[in-house]
Amino acid sequence: MTGTGAYIFPSQVFLDADIRQRCLESKALRILLDLASDTLSMDFRAILRDGSEEEANDPRFRRPLINIMGIAGYREEVRRRDMQPVCVTGISLGYLSAAAAAGWVSLEDIVRMSNTMAAIEIEAFGPTDYRSVFFYNGDHVKVFDALRADGMESLLHMSVVVSGNQFIAACRESDIDAMKPALMRAGALFKVIPYSFPGHCDLMGDVQESFTKEWTFKDPFGNTTVPLVSINDCRPYTSGEAVWQLTKEQYTTILDWRGVLDYLHGLELDSYVVLEPSGFVVKSMKLDPACGLRPEVGGVLDGV
Repeated sequence: MTGTGAYIFPSQVFLDADIRQRCLESKALRILLDLASDTLSMDFRAILRDGSEEEANDPRFRRPLINIMGIAGYREEVRRRDMQPVCVTGISLGYLSAAAAAGWVSLEDIVRMSNTMAAIEIEAFGPTDYRSVFFYNGDHVKVFDALRADGMESLLHMSVVVSGNQFIAACRESDIDAMKPALMRAGALFKVIPYSFPGHCDLMGDVQESFTKEWTFKDPFGNTTVPLVSINDCRPYTSGEAVWQLTKEQYTTILDWRGVLDYLHGLELDSYVVLEPSGFVVKSMKLDPACGLRPEVGGVLDGV
């Protein structure tokens, strides 16, 4: 009997030596590595094999790579699992991967889109010390209350509600020391995300405007074949035009991953498959005491 399930696409993560090697060894990724290389005039295999840590984690390369990892993994899982995909979803960059996997745009356009977004963000934030920061073991409301009490609320820019005890926000690295007393009172621990600029917050208005003006589709976009659950409002969509609008709105929308997980839980599906590179998403779900989903790992790196 065919089961039901949802496929969850990952956000961008740090590309360590193990992920890079497994990408090179993956049969399912071979043709997509060639497609991405040709589309962006960038040798993906050479960067995976010989690039420095900084070159491999440059968002202009890393984001398209994670897109195609998710798309190839989705195809592999649909092929080998006896599971009907009821919906797809993803956190941050994973939203684009999910949309492309479900048929919204051509693969060439999705790698171009991720590359273009990254290039605009690097131009805006590269000269600054603004970074994305992952907070855990702390409620975001309590953190902002503590910062407000110290007159420092404006230093931190909320980006993603990951769960009741985890969130992502943006700030200047040079402001972190000043915020530490408030963070300690709120019980929050944190880690600056390597090679990651701000996203999904009030800092992104100019970036959103630039991307909307500069981006052009080379191929038509269309409706998705299965519903895409948006992290903007935790609702399902199949309209290609709606997906495009949500893509632009993501820049300045505080994303609600906690709400997406609640929505998926309410569907009462048989399986919830997190596609590689799955580490951050799976760990965040397991650290969330209120998350009732049991994630399964799948994708191109799952057994290569």
